[in-house]
Amino acid sequence: MRAHLLPPRAALLALAASLFAHAALLGGERAREDAARPARAVSIALLPPPVLPVALPEPAAPTPPAAQPRAARPGKQPPAPAVEAPAAVPDAPLLRLAGPAAWHYRLRQAGQDGEAVLDWRPEADGRYSLRLTRQVGERALPAWESLGRIGAGGLAPERFALQRGGQDRQAVNFDTEGRRISFSASPAQLELPEGAQDRLSWWLQLAALVQAAPAPGGRWRVWVASPRGELREWVFEAVDAAPDDAGTLHLRRQTLGPHDPGIELWLDPARSYWPVRLRQGDPEARGYEIRLDAVNS
Repeated sequence: MRAHLLPPRAALLALAASLFAHAALLGGERAREDAARPARAVSIALLPPPVLPVALPEPAAPTPPAAQPRAARPGKQPPAPAVEAPAAVPDAPLLRLAGPAAWHYRLRQAGQDGEAVLDWRPEADGRYSLRLTRQVGERALPAWESLGRIGAGGLAPERFALQRGGQDRQAVNFDTEGRRISFSASPAQLELPEGAQDRLSWWLQLAALVQAAPAPGGRWRVWVASPRGELREWVFEAVDAAPDDAGTLHLRRQTLGPHDPGIELWLDPARSYWPVRLRQGDPEARGYEIRLDAVNS
């Protein structure tokens, strides 16, 4: 029996070889089973790449933006840019005025009917006379008279008089050289604005201004002095045509205050924009209205 037994070391080697062979057989069998088994999906969580510090270049200095106009606040307009006034034209044409004539009007004053005559006499030497006479029934009303010169800017009055019985009762004097206005009924002496008119000459001056620039929807300004020592700027605006305007240009003066009676007039383009109708206040109360009736050259 002992002759057939293996020494212990040999027995261990034989056992290890047997185990190795057995493991190889099992490994091959499992590999064959894994190859035959279908593949399973594998979920892989992707990690974000690491953030690496990068040295960025310093930003360049920003270019200042171009100046932009400020937006206007609600209800306000941005100030208009200053505009240099054009130089005066030395040879500016004269404002055209109608030739000499006597204009006859129907008068309605304080609820009574009457008549009025506007006598316009331009002279060859550049002077003019303008006279308005009025009559209600047999009663003559005070006459108005304007005397002066005609220049490049239109009429340049030198004296206005309110007359009764052929005598001056109140007067306004225009000193064109000293640029002053004085009044017989007031100690006031006022500076004479360019183009200032009296209570009668403004009729023709406004007609000449409108004729020079008859823009629809326009606005015309004229300074007017009254015998009581007042000097105000009158601003006239065009009024939308009404059925009874009969092709005339209807103008209305902007109000001068709460007690202003108001003035409206109608200019005829076919007659060099001569006033063919004028109304001041209420002709049925203390105001008056005239309407052109005839013209005698």
